[in-house]
Amino acid sequence: MISRVAIVAKPNSEEASRVALDVGRFLSSRGIEAVYSPEMAVPHSCKSASLEDASADLVVVVGGDGTIMRTSQRIGSTPILGIKVGALGFLCETIPEEAINTLNRVLEGKTYLEFKTRLSVVYKGAHLPDVLNEALVTSGRPSKIVRFSVSANGRHVHRGMGDGIIVSTTTGATAYALSAGGPLVDPDVDIIELVFVCPLHYGIRPIIFPSSTKIGIEVLPGSSGGLLVLDGQTSVNLEECEPVVVERSKTPAVFLRTTPTDFYGKVRKSLNMGFDA
Repeated sequence: MISRVAIVAKPNSEEASRVALDVGRFLSSRGIEAVYSPEMAVPHSCKSASLEDASADLVVVVGGDGTIMRTSQRIGSTPILGIKVGALGFLCETIPEEAINTLNRVLEGKTYLEFKTRLSVVYKGAHLPDVLNEALVTSGRPSKIVRFSVSANGRHVHRGMGDGIIVSTTTGATAYALSAGGPLVDPDVDIIELVFVCPLHYGIRPIIFPSSTKIGIEVLPGSSGGLLVLDGQTSVNLEECEPVVVERSKTPAVFLRTTPTDFYGKVRKSLNMGFDA
């Protein structure tokens, strides 16, 4: 049973703020406590709570995939319901015009949970935020290549140079990894994907690993420093020969769904990949 809902809106978006306020008013009218992220609550004089302390049964995210990924890094496995406001909403469940109808279905219990693998990232013994899409290792200086070594479960895989390396989830396979030349991956296939960004060795291609694989990446001497970027949200400077370790997280991301997801329909529509039958 849902009794408390946290609401997050895309920053600097009037439309997202308006939809988020409408959602909060609707939930309050149904006897459900609605709390807003502090960034939104202050200008609108709403009840606020940090996502880490909200103790919410559900998090409604009004925005796009970027807003969802930022939120996902802070809420563990609390279910997310995404309302698409913005250019990209591959992870969203509904649009503003259908938001209230979708919430009615949620309150009627006409839902199911969708679990998505996230990746755990460890650097120099520190656990960094889990990623829903990808971890990127790239040069610390724009336009410079990075020298790197990659291993899988302790076995050497590749040593080379390029603009970077993407370690992607199945979910991330439709994002940066796809743009960098990786394949589409059916959502029922749980994998870790390695995509090399503009490699200097033409023979190297994307590699698909079982999701149980532990990936190690080291920035090698001769690079202009290294940078680790997590879901495009968090960045960490890397030292040479200090491994970044990436593996499946014990904590998946959870999405609340009200209708079965048509993955290939979304692909065709969102990524402009052909026509409907």
